[in-house]
Amino acid sequence: MKMNIETLLDYSIQIRKYYARVLNERLKDLKLSPNEMNILILLSNNPSITTSTQLNVFLGVSKGLISRSVESLVKKELIRIESDVTDRRIQHIYLTADAIEEIKILKKEIRKINEDILSEIPKEDIQKMEETLIKIRDHFKEKNEEVCL
Repeated sequence: MKMNIETLLDYSIQIRKYYARVLNERLKDLKLSPNEMNILILLSNNPSITTSTQLNVFLGVSKGLISRSVESLVKKELIRIESDVTDRRIQHIYLTADAIEEIKILKKEIRKINEDILSEIPKEDIQKMEETLIKIRDHFKEKNEEVCL
C-alpha cells in the first residue's frame, strides 16, 4: 500500500472515532457526546486552535456538528465564546475552569486506552513513528509559512 497524507489523515480519523466510542462507553456519567469529548481534548492539547473552522478541519466532521457541539458545550459551561477584537465575525472558543476537571477524567481514560492499544507495539516503533510524524508536521509548517509570505 502506498502511504500518502490522505491515508494518514484517514487513519487519524479512524483512531479518533475508536477513542470516542470507548470514551463514550466508559464515561457515560459525563453526559458528553463523542464530538464534545473530541473538542474538549483538542482544545486542551492545542491552545492555538480557537475557532469552529479550525475544529472542523482537525476533527473532520461537518460544520453543523461542530456548531451544535460548541453550542452544547457553552450551555454546559465547559467552553466560552469571545468575539475577535479585530474582526467581530470571528468567534474564538476557550475552555472554562469547569472544563478542566472533565478533561482530567478524559485524559486519564485516554492514558488507559493508550496503554492497552500500544502495549504490544515495541517502544522503538512508537518512537520512530512519532519522529516521523514530527518531521511531516514540521514540513507542513514550513510549506504553510511559504504560502503565507
